[in-house]
Amino acid sequence: MRKTMLTAALALGAAAAAIPAISPAFADEGRSAGAYHCRIAPGEVRLPAEAIRNTLQDLGYRVDRIKMDDGCYEARAMNDSGIPIEVRYHSVTGELVRAKLRS
Repeated sequence: MRKTMLTAALALGAAAAAIPAISPAFADEGRSAGAYHCRIAPGEVRLPAEAIRNTLQDLGYRVDRIKMDDGCYEARAMNDSGIPIEVRYHSVTGELVRAKLRS
């Protein structure tokens, strides 16, 4: 189910090329989906960045880079049509936090 949600969110981003930025943020109870959403508790184990890369590649994206930013993995990628995106994933759960088109 998570893969279906990720596919839908990324497909929405690709289809909305005319919109400067989208943000299908999956925030908890109305909270901002920024850095606050990616905080982790002591002892929680982060996913390896390679897991995020594999998720995006399985969805048909070519990953340019992945970095840790405010507790989230931030990735820049491009689909086969050349549409660049920027996505943020929770570093422990792998949940998509934000997706937007890059300019």
